[in-house]
Amino acid sequence: MILNSKINEIKELSKTSPVLAVGIPLAMFGESTIIEASIPSKSLGIINTAKGIKAPSWFYGIVKGNESHQIIINNIDSIDKESQEKFYELLKYKAISDVELPADCKLIVLATDLNKVSETILRLCLLVK
Repeated sequence: MILNSKINEIKELSKTSPVLAVGIPLAMFGESTIIEASIPSKSLGIINTAKGIKAPSWFYGIVKGNESHQIIINNIDSIDKESQEKFYELLKYKAISDVELPADCKLIVLATDLNKVSETILRLCLLVK
């Protein structure tokens, strides 16, 4: 029961600011758009190709309404602190390549070891243990 109230608190807080949740299993959040921390940086931006503009599939799904607007960055502490910085624009501005996410998007970052989370990520997120 305590875990359910913590999940509800995280979901509520994430409406206004990114939330870093420590020790909460991914499965507890229900339907979400999952971005694994190990995602290549090129999949966090919109690029111009010979065939036109190319957005990451997760971003395209959110904008088109096919994916959940609850975005979870999973296992942030599984990559080194420097690599975690690739999520800066997404967490600070709720945008990629200067293109904003829909206003109702919620950002949740999951970690198991707070000591392995970058100071930058900690400053951008509300912390829930």
